[in-house]
Amino acid sequence: MFMQDSRAQRRHTRFALLVVSCASLMLAGCSAEAEAPQAKNLPAAGSGALETAAGRYEFTPSTCAFYEQDGIYDIEIRGPGTAPDGEKFFFELSSTANALTIGLGVDRPYASPERKIEAGRVVSQEFEIEVAGEKLTINDLVLVNQDGAPVGSGATLSIDCSTP
Repeated sequence: MFMQDSRAQRRHTRFALLVVSCASLMLAGCSAEAEAPQAKNLPAAGSGALETAAGRYEFTPSTCAFYEQDGIYDIEIRGPGTAPDGEKFFFELSSTANALTIGLGVDRPYASPERKIEAGRVVSQEFEIEVAGEKLTINDLVLVNQDGAPVGSGATLSIDCSTP
């Protein structure tokens, strides 16, 4: 019995050391990221609208991060909004993932909506982002719901992250 407890204790100690080692590696990665060029994170004062056949989904970006290198953009935008019927939603756009998500019934990040409207490479059709300064446009979005069923096509997204 004593031998089994000792083995369990050694396994626990090895696991704890592994966790500490992994945490150290992650911290080293974080400090390396801190030295990387910073994205342009614009204040939340802009506006966004998704025009669909069902109406206009309006939102206010709480995050507008634009990073451009050699003509390639890394854009992350998100924020709360209101659907055409008055329902609240949370909007998220990632240029690197080529993904747009509207989480219906929630108005904050990391909430788990039961219903979604999505577009992009993985769920429907890849889209192209047109950037002009701190404004962007995406035309001809193919929208689907959380089950992948078509919600509409030909939608247009316009976001202005500039401050007045």
